[in-house]
Amino acid sequence: MTPITWLYATICIGALFLAAAGGAPRADTVSNTQWRTLRIGAGGFITGVDISSDGSTRIVRTDTYGAYIWDVAQKQWKQVVTSRSMPPADAAVDRNSGVYEIRVAPNLPTRLYMAYRGNVYRSDDRGNHWTRTTFINVPMDANDDFRTAGQKMAVDPANPDVMYVGTPANGVFFTADGGATWTSVAAIPKSARASNGKYPGHAGISYDQGSHPTNGRTSTIYISSFGNGVYQSVDAGASWSRLSGGPTNVSHGKCASDGAYYVTGDDGRSVWRYQSEAWANITPSAENWDAVAIDPFDPSRILAIREGGFLDISHDRGATWGGIIWGPGYNHRVAKDIPWLAWTNEHYMSTGDLLFDPAMQNRLWFAEGIGVWFTDIENNSATPKSVTFSSQSRGIEQLVANQIISPPSGKPVVASWDRPVFYIEDRDEFPVTHAPDNQHAIVMGWALDYASSKPDFIVGLMNWWGVEKSGYSTDGGRTWRTFDAHPDVVGSKIGGGIAASTPENIVWAPSNNATPYYTNDGGATWLQAAIPGAPTSGETGWGFAYYLNRHIVAADRVAPGTFYIYNYLKGLYRSSDGGATWAMAHSGEIAAFSGFSAMLETVPGQRGHLFFSSGAQGGNVHPGANPFMRSTDGGGTWRAVPNVFEVRAFGFGKPSGDYPTIFICGWVRGVYAIWRSSDNARSWTQIGTFPLDSLDDVKAMDGDKNVQNLVYLGFAGSGYAYGIGAVTP
Repeated sequence: MTPITWLYATICIGALFLAAAGGAPRADTVSNTQWRTLRIGAGGFITGVDISSDGSTRIVRTDTYGAYIWDVAQKQWKQVVTSRSMPPADAAVDRNSGVYEIRVAPNLPTRLYMAYRGNVYRSDDRGNHWTRTTFINVPMDANDDFRTAGQKMAVDPANPDVMYVGTPANGVFFTADGGATWTSVAAIPKSARASNGKYPGHAGISYDQGSHPTNGRTSTIYISSFGNGVYQSVDAGASWSRLSGGPTNVSHGKCASDGAYYVTGDDGRSVWRYQSEAWANITPSAENWDAVAIDPFDPSRILAIREGGFLDISHDRGATWGGIIWGPGYNHRVAKDIPWLAWTNEHYMSTGDLLFDPAMQNRLWFAEGIGVWFTDIENNSATPKSVTFSSQSRGIEQLVANQIISPPSGKPVVASWDRPVFYIEDRDEFPVTHAPDNQHAIVMGWALDYASSKPDFIVGLMNWWGVEKSGYSTDGGRTWRTFDAHPDVVGSKIGGGIAASTPENIVWAPSNNATPYYTNDGGATWLQAAIPGAPTSGETGWGFAYYLNRHIVAADRVAPGTFYIYNYLKGLYRSSDGGATWAMAHSGEIAAFSGFSAMLETVPGQRGHLFFSSGAQGGNVHPGANPFMRSTDGGGTWRAVPNVFEVRAFGFGKPSGDYPTIFICGWVRGVYAIWRSSDNARSWTQIGTFPLDSLDDVKAMDGDKNVQNLVYLGFAGSGYAYGIGAVTP
């Protein structure tokens, strides 16, 4: 089957396996399992920010999972998309996403609106509980190419029941009753396509709070339509007209207290002001400008920000500018809350949005690529030589997990998108640095493994287009060194999996239809593995896309030089000479639909014992028809673990008897949960359903090899967690 056929087949026959599972699960919920955040901190794109007029409610949105509100009492951010806050119908598996837009009613700080997974939700208690409005579901991707644009929604300052929502391709919608009913705004054209063929939608939706009210609503409103320009209403939305002479597209737009409307537009190249019924191009210099901020205490003071985090300031509504604030060593960063945020890529900041605090004079908030920052800029005519941004990111966890390992006698090490590898010295303390270094803005950590013969030796697959940082650690993951050489294909074949038998003997399986390689000298040289019958061109069966969750190569934890590698077109191969030669151990797929996700792991302390899952499946029927498979003879024969399907992640922890504890995220007898088996997969105990109340996908998992019933989880867009369960006497 092709991957597309597998995906369709999952939908069609998944229900048959669900019915076959039948019966009640043999499981007990462990009420005293304590789930906690594995503190790494922030790390993903904060794409937007909003603050109520009195400053009491501050919210931010993200591109990978959820949105956050500042908790004044706890002095940290709190996730608002949870299994407790969402309506019951939306608190389920595969209901995870970033937030397309979230806004607070300016003069009713308890009222929030959120565009999430194509719906619009309303909260009247600062995000503690959400109600889905009657808004028709339309595509709204929080992680699209235009995710940092804003504002895509706006709430009327005069009436919290009145608001506008701009969608990518379906136009603008309006409600006057808090979301009970919605009307399409036909006078504003739908978004045109961008050069990449996608729809940027409608940004810069803004109310002129000082305009004369009409029937209890703010009169003057601005809404852009990509490719069509900016539209204005001066009668509270009863009619609309296009403003001629300005930008054809808008990425950000905000109204000043004196009624002037400021935008960044023309694909981020320019800054415009609309005032006195005329546009003026007020672009500071020949740079690309991402967003603007207007001082609520002084409407003549305008800030513009360009990619990298560099500011320019005007004190006369954009007539003149002070010049780009580069400063010595560029802009400074301080991160007392999460130290590594100030260390990573120290001279570059990615722009989400910029907003002055409406209640605290001179305080500027910055939604940025790895967290939330603020700075205080005094209002005087002098342009500062530098700006110091201070992190306020505690409570946000936004890394995208790829793998977790917990080596025997060692500490956990995690691999993530964007910031490759973190060594977890203390589960409850934020790291100071990450591996391998801070030289590049983006490098992905795809895979990790500890050497079976020497567990404090760890290998890591870390690369991105044009950047190769894969290497090893000799001290359990604390410090890292790049391999002396790399396989010839890695420049164009990123991602994949890696496994180590000894510090010298390693197998590397790049993705993107590459072929596997091995080394017997610790990475000084790499040789292409000779795997009989496996395709070497076209669709090779090792993995066709770097972004898929595939860990297909594993080293036996007992037998030196023994490796296993899975090809979804051919089957499982085994090598007993360190990867030089391979033989077919099992022909054909181990479990169905393994062309997308595939996870192969060997069992600590058990020669020839392996487990396999083809992971999360598409469609609306769960569990998918892919059983959890195991082998006890080196991959020659496989059998399904009874009543266990669609295991999305698994790992092994400290034994409670003569076999390692097994942890899984998946379905046991049709019930989705985090499960633990302490008796070699004979029975399963439910230890949680949505850890940390998160609806995010569980993507990675491993058990602690030193502490019984301690398990680590990695989420698809919100960092990591750990759970500590009771130990059976």
